[in-house]
Amino acid sequence: MSYMRSSCGSSLNLDHALAARELDHTERSNLEASIFRQRLQAAENLYQRNLAGHYGCVNALEFSHGGEYLASGGDDKRVLLWHVDQTLASVGQEQPNVMYGEHASNIFCLGFDSHNKYIFSGGNDDLVIQHDLGTGKNLNYFSHDGPVYGLSVDRTSTNLFSVATEHGEILVYDLRAGKTDPLAIAKFRTPFNAVEFHPLNGNFLATANAKRGAQLWDLRHHTQALCQYNYITESPSCMSVRFNCNGSLLLTLHRRLPPILYSPSSSEPLCSFYHDEYFNSCTMKSCTFAGPQDELVVSGSDNFNMFIWRLDGVDLEKKNQWIDTLPVILTGHRSIVNQVRYNRQRCLLASSGVEKIIKFWSPFAQHGWEGSLMEPSDTPYCTRTLHRNASDHVSQDFSTRNMEEDQVMLAFFDTLVQRELEAWNCMSSTGNATGHQTISSDSSSASSTEHSESSTQSEEEQSEVDTPNVSELSWLTHPNRIFYLIAKKRRALLELAVKGTGGQHRNVEQLLARLMGEQRQVATQARISEWLEETHRLFGDDDLPTTSAEAAARERSRRESISQPASRSPRKPPELRKVESLQTSFEQLDRKRKLMRLRFAAIKRRCTVRRPRVEVQENDTADAYDADWPEEEDDNVAPLAAHEANDVNNDDDDSNSNPDDSTSNTSMEAQLSQAPSTSNSLHFLLDATEANNNSQMAENNNNKINNLIPTTGTCHSETTTSTTSSSSQANI
Repeated sequence: MSYMRSSCGSSLNLDHALAARELDHTERSNLEASIFRQRLQAAENLYQRNLAGHYGCVNALEFSHGGEYLASGGDDKRVLLWHVDQTLASVGQEQPNVMYGEHASNIFCLGFDSHNKYIFSGGNDDLVIQHDLGTGKNLNYFSHDGPVYGLSVDRTSTNLFSVATEHGEILVYDLRAGKTDPLAIAKFRTPFNAVEFHPLNGNFLATANAKRGAQLWDLRHHTQALCQYNYITESPSCMSVRFNCNGSLLLTLHRRLPPILYSPSSSEPLCSFYHDEYFNSCTMKSCTFAGPQDELVVSGSDNFNMFIWRLDGVDLEKKNQWIDTLPVILTGHRSIVNQVRYNRQRCLLASSGVEKIIKFWSPFAQHGWEGSLMEPSDTPYCTRTLHRNASDHVSQDFSTRNMEEDQVMLAFFDTLVQRELEAWNCMSSTGNATGHQTISSDSSSASSTEHSESSTQSEEEQSEVDTPNVSELSWLTHPNRIFYLIAKKRRALLELAVKGTGGQHRNVEQLLARLMGEQRQVATQARISEWLEETHRLFGDDDLPTTSAEAAARERSRRESISQPASRSPRKPPELRKVESLQTSFEQLDRKRKLMRLRFAAIKRRCTVRRPRVEVQENDTADAYDADWPEEEDDNVAPLAAHEANDVNNDDDDSNSNPDDSTSNTSMEAQLSQAPSTSNSLHFLLDATEANNNSQMAENNNNKINNLIPTTGTCHSETTTSTTSSSSQANI
């Protein structure tokens, strides 16, 4: 009896301990989720870190259930397994496990089973390989009629997985039945790019097709799609579908469109996300939910950035909403970003693309990580120089195991993006699918299976597509050519995004005008920043002015303070002041005469080249003289000083290269003096007479100076020298 009581008491204690542990785990999970949510809500940026391990582009990423592992695959035909916690702890010493079995070509998709025992990989060699996670060995091969673009493992079962093929099939395999006779859910003539099982009900799956867009299927009744989501005629090609953690929301990504959010049970979209710099067209991209409660939407872009939109302003009871609130823009990739995945347990984002590296993003600062949480990036774009004319053929050799950046590959995709933007014309768009970028490593060439529209449209059609007045925007708003080309297509992209909201009526012109106004505002802010830097350079560590009027007042006061010591100097006698003013007049006359001589030389050279008739030459020469003569005031000393420096150099050059210029100028004057009495020639003779009068005035002034200062001093000698040179030049 006592034994029964003790055993009963111990069982109660065990139940109480298990319940307490479960409650503690729940509370700890809620606390972590709350911290994650607060950090992500306040984030304007994220900390980042690079993982190096692949020898080519990284085309596929997938976190395991529970977030302990990350699988990656790419052009180097290898599947790498990263232990997340060990990778985070070791900076610069990442050593992922490599699965033994390699594909014969590029890897496009990956998946974990629900118990994290197997990794499934599909690729361009028409195969799906089942790897053992513990040993890395290959367990099974599943062959298909074409490349495998998408793969998804049922989270509610350990035996079911589905694949999406280029051959236009959606196949569901049951491991218990072997690899023969899979269930064919759909059979189309156009490729399927992605497939995704519902996270809570394995009877439903979503697909992305190159012509049919996004669809929902029921495995029990698969003769036709259960739901056809908003079909966008101008851009039917869907490249990614993704459920949130409880399957209440579905995210889709179409070519040239930002992500679109749906309720799985409705064909109308809940909302469309938009940003004028986002663009996806040239490569297959994915989108994903992020955050403890899937309150974020993440996708990569062809401008090398990642975009994170918040769901704060989305009303789940309304349809066709337009979300253009400013997203968080993550910079750091040096080429196109294709794949994005979120680790819910560790609040960790992973991204990859054309580069050989994988990037981790986190709202927590860690040793060896770069970036910030509250401050956006100083340079919201890639700073490297873009390539424009790369070769259409790329050779890859993975035998060298080189993990350094491949400039040839970057140049290839730089050129691909720019050509796509330049050639795209929405007037003739037929919504062709964007294929997976396939670069063959076993041959010396690379072939792109991208289906871009023909670039043979007319000038009128191209002008209708391009956004007007883009060139009026500051270059600071277009940091490189890809940003500039996206801005030129902004009108077409905006119209396409509006159509993606389910046909909801919106004034595209008003949206475009607002965007253009915002761009001008950004450019103005950039110019203001440059102005503030310049004023800081002028005023040093003083308080910076807040307005241009204040800056001008400070500049005037600064100049006055500099000129004050000169004004306090003893006043000169009136005789000396008169002498200085006369010297200034002589110098100005001397400069004008030098200019006159240079004009004669220029006229002579032009006439020598043209060789026209005498009458025409006379008129043209006089016209050229009048047109080229600089209009200057006598008191404008600063411009004359600049002319004097140039004239002295020109005089030296002319004296060395053309020794008989004075003779040529004299003959030119004689020729002009004998010309018919036209208005131009009369004007020229009047100017010559005025020059002689000026020289005579100079001689009279010189006599006055001699009478005024009879002693032979420095001023008298300088004046005499100046007068002599002036008289000789006047005689010339």
